[in-house]
This record gives sequence, structure tokens and C-alpha cells, in this order.
Amino acid sequence: MERVIHRAESRGFADSGWRRCYFNFSFANYYDPRRINFGALRVLNEVTMLPGEGMNAHPHDNMEIVAIPLQGTLEYGDNMGNMVTLTAGQADVISAGSGIVHTTYNNSPQEEVHYLVLWIFPRRYELPPAYHRVTLAPAVRNGWQPVASPVGGDGVLPINQDAWIWLIGLDAGAEASYRLHRAGNGCYAFLIEGEAAMADVELAAQDAVGVTDAEEVTVRALAPARLLLVEVPMQNWKQEEDEA
Repeated sequence: MERVIHRAESRGFADSGWRRCYFNFSFANYYDPRRINFGALRVLNEVTMLPGEGMNAHPHDNMEIVAIPLQGTLEYGDNMGNMVTLTAGQADVISAGSGIVHTTYNNSPQEEVHYLVLWIFPRRYELPPAYHRVTLAPAVRNGWQPVASPVGGDGVLPINQDAWIWLIGLDAGAEASYRLHRAGNGCYAFLIEGEAAMADVELAAQDAVGVTDAEEVTVRALAPARLLLVEVPMQNWKQEEDEA
């Protein structure tokens, strides 16, 4: 088993006044050549957007972009005619493919929106763009809650990659094992809140650990905890220079 450990305080950070972003991997004005990606996982950003603010129309291509709200409401729109709201308990994916233009706003007059954004390199490039939003299956305490998979399903986003995304909430002292779907894949765990341990690494809130060369990992809660886990292929992926 090989591990990479990313402590919360080592993340990149940008504060534009209307939006605060923490970067687990190199992004925008944050660059660390040791932290470009974890296999097919290119981006994991934790974002807080102030009321009444948002990102105007901007393009993406050839990337799977997943948003998971933790608090508040996002309003999403794109040039394919989609216009939806996204709240905690839901998630969406932009399969940008050959190109898509979209906007993201927090139209609440008083509540911040707090969400996670993941970018995953696609399995196939230049496909027609697509957008999906789901209401996640109800969370089961101490059990894995599916967010995304290669085929999707009821309450599960489809993504164009041999990758899986999960959430889990754990009571203090509880354990949950996760068996990887494919040989050669790795898993990257980000502790949203609480205290936990995985792969003999103790994690505080916003710490992360990536694990490779393992068939199974176990998460143990040292205090009530909530965790995001992403399983991705680990072969080399082209690096995108456009971080718009």
C-alpha cells in the first residue's frame, strides 16, 4: 500500500472577496508540481460563495465536473438550455466533452453556499456534452452513499470514466470498509468534518489521504465524521492548462 497525505493547512487558497476556495490540487493561481492530480482526479476544490454572487458564463471541455453542495443552494445554467437549482442532498455532473458553457450562482439574499467541486479526466474525449443532476439516495448512517459511477442509476450520477464517488457519515467508533472495483485503481478520501483514520493515517477535518496498491481500505471514525471517497484509475493523464 502506498499513501499520499494532504493536510488541510497545506491546501492552496484564494479569496476573491465574493468567493473563497481551497484547492487540494494545483488550480488557478495555486501551483505545486507535486500536487497536479491523483490519477484521473484532477481537481478537488472546497468552495464558499457569498449571497448574490456567482460565476458568469465560462467554457469547459473534455472534463467530468461534479458538484456536491454541503450547504445552501446553487443555481446552474448552460448553453444547452439547462437551468436548475442544486441543494444539499443533490449532486450534478457536467460531462463537458467537446465543449460546454455554463454559469453558477448563489441567488440567496442571505445564505452562503458551500460545496465541493471535483474534476475527473474522462475515459473518452470529444463526446457530445451532457448534464445530469440527481437527488442522492437517503444517507444510511455508517454506510456508503453512492454519488457517481461509470453507469449511474437511480440517484447516482453517470460519469465518463471508470470512477466511483461516495459519501459516508460515521458515528464515533464506527468502521466501514471499501473494496475497490478495479485493479490498478486508487482511492482518495477527503474528510469533510469530524475525525477519522484511514490507511493508518489519522485525519482531521479537511485532511485527505490517497491510497494506491490496495484492494480494500477501512475508514474508522475517531469522532462523528463525514467523508468523501473517490476511486479513480491511476495511469498518467494529460494535464489540462485551461483552468477557467
